[in-house]
Amino acid sequence: MTECSNHTGGDPHGEDEDSYALQIQVTMTCVYSLITICGILGNVLTCVVIASNRIMYTATNYYLFNMAVSDLLLLVMGMPHEMQILWSPCPYVLGGVFCVARGLAAETSTNTSVLTIASFTVERYIGICHPIRSHTLARLSRVMKIIAMLWVVGCLGAVPQAIQYGIEDGECKVVNAINYTFEVSTFLFFVTPMTLITVVYVKIGLELYGGQRPRASHRGSLSHSSSAALDRSRSRGVIKMLVAVVVAFFVCFAPHHAQRLLAFYGDSSNHVQVIVYKFLTHISGVFFYMSTCINPILYHIMSKRFRQAFKETMRRCCGYGRSQLQYQLSVGDNLVKPKSLLPNKA
Repeated sequence: MTECSNHTGGDPHGEDEDSYALQIQVTMTCVYSLITICGILGNVLTCVVIASNRIMYTATNYYLFNMAVSDLLLLVMGMPHEMQILWSPCPYVLGGVFCVARGLAAETSTNTSVLTIASFTVERYIGICHPIRSHTLARLSRVMKIIAMLWVVGCLGAVPQAIQYGIEDGECKVVNAINYTFEVSTFLFFVTPMTLITVVYVKIGLELYGGQRPRASHRGSLSHSSSAALDRSRSRGVIKMLVAVVVAFFVCFAPHHAQRLLAFYGDSSNHVQVIVYKFLTHISGVFFYMSTCINPILYHIMSKRFRQAFKETMRRCCGYGRSQLQYQLSVGDNLVKPKSLLPNKA
């Protein structure tokens, strides 16, 4: 690679290139700044809403809380690095320790996020297709242990990538390449989980939309059938939101993995591949970080429970109170009413 250098001289073509580069820098800075503000605000609010409302203490929401923490880690460690290499990649003023730490944090965050998505996908599959077993597997203490294990696995999977980074010629880049580590990482932490997730959601869809509904022959069975239909409807709403999270994750991270593989296997003498690589570099960077601000938006749009909890949190912050019972009765999705509130049977 080339050493640090500054462009000087009166070449008009060079001036045009400098002008174009400046436009890219300004545009990317505005985009990254907007993503940072929205991502930090959205994920902090997500954590606050889930943590401050006991009605949100469910296995699925614990996983979503974990994704918010992972996204915050990615933003806090990743954005300073992106701004540095965008405006002045050389010399890298953040230092060698931060260069390696940023790589470790970014890889750990993305690994943990995809493992979290796979975990809540399996949790929803068990809850819908094997409801009897779900009561044991969905215990919050067990979920917290699973989340801790996800971080350990995610971090261990990130170490081989992180130790390759360092400062060389004043730049933060791969200086000690280890063969096939990025390819293995893409396979283990993207291709395999996304394949598993797709298969599981197909099975969930068949269960929710293709399953036979029980027929009621008397009043008791009618009540049971109505309850089952209500649970099925609520499950569909939750699944729609989770599928949206999965799709958003795939769309945001697919360009990142494609760009990384092209960097290793692309031919620098091929003009078309060079253009594609430069395009993917800008697009993958935006999509990579945009993933951190999409999930809070999806929660607010697609989850009535989250919207109600958000309103409740805002009321408390503004000094307005509300009874917990009234709050529970206003929550529509994924909530079973207390038996005492059901109509008495004759």
